[in-house]
Amino acid sequence: MNSLKSKKILLVGGAGFIGLHLAQRLLELGSNVTIFYKNRGKTEKLNFRNDINFINGNIADYKAIEKSVKNKDIIINLAAVVQDYAEFDPYLDLEVNCKGQLNILEARKKINSKAKYIFIGSRTQFGRVNEKDLPVSEDLCQRPISLYGIHKHTAENYCRLYERAFNLKSVILRFPQVYGPSLAGKNDHSIVDRFIRKALKNEEFDVNGYGKDIKDLIYVGDVVDLIVRILNSEIEEGTFNVGSGEKIKLAEIAEKIVKLCKSGSFKAVPFPKELINFELGDFNFNISKAKKAFNWSPNTKIDEGLKKTIEFYRKHG
Repeated sequence: MNSLKSKKILLVGGAGFIGLHLAQRLLELGSNVTIFYKNRGKTEKLNFRNDINFINGNIADYKAIEKSVKNKDIIINLAAVVQDYAEFDPYLDLEVNCKGQLNILEARKKINSKAKYIFIGSRTQFGRVNEKDLPVSEDLCQRPISLYGIHKHTAENYCRLYERAFNLKSVILRFPQVYGPSLAGKNDHSIVDRFIRKALKNEEFDVNGYGKDIKDLIYVGDVVDLIVRILNSEIEEGTFNVGSGEKIKLAEIAEKIVKLCKSGSFKAVPFPKELINFELGDFNFNISKAKKAFNWSPNTKIDEGLKKTIEFYRKHG
């Protein structure tokens, strides 16, 4: 059943990796899609670009957000700042991940309280996790060790405050690392993306931590499928961990990429000194709650997802 035809959907930060994949699917379902963006990336060559309403603005500008959320049926906050800690701007992170969230919630409260709202959280909210707590459930205590994780955790708490105080409901999704083809041509949205681009150039790439860390990687198509199911459901509130349902060591991912690309090589190295204090260690999500609530399962196994991503970059560079 498709209840999204002609729905007015606002994707805040929708010009990024996940946002463009989601926009493409929503357009296929007949939705009216608006993307609120600050940096649009290389979207000029997208074959669906002209079907999207683009609004250039800053999420930290309340008036711009208020104008954008007006008359929308659905609002999805995909905005985030993921920065290199060598050139880190904590105030930009605060503005986007916290002030931006408050602006959306305030605008919803004042002019569009009926819109369905999805906020995208992060695995980084949990910080380093003990082995006994894996896979991580929704109610595990969050102890973020980065400003990004702290701000995402804070933004999530804003949702809960506005629900208690103003009956403003939110669906919160926490993602691990999402991988797949980048429609905007960016090369920094995931470690998988970086590995593949290096391997296709027959270059050597470093695998930090000697590749021993366990990762939970989910293919972007499975993320989009879940969001569409949520939008088609009657569920308007709740917190859900999202992942692949599998775990894999980083070294194994590198090995698979080199084998599938038939080129490149990798070197297992220790964590760089500037990153060691932010490394998160082993992690994977318990996704049983999301699977049950939305009759959803991630269908893309790691080998299939890597093949799709490699084929895309072979064709598009």
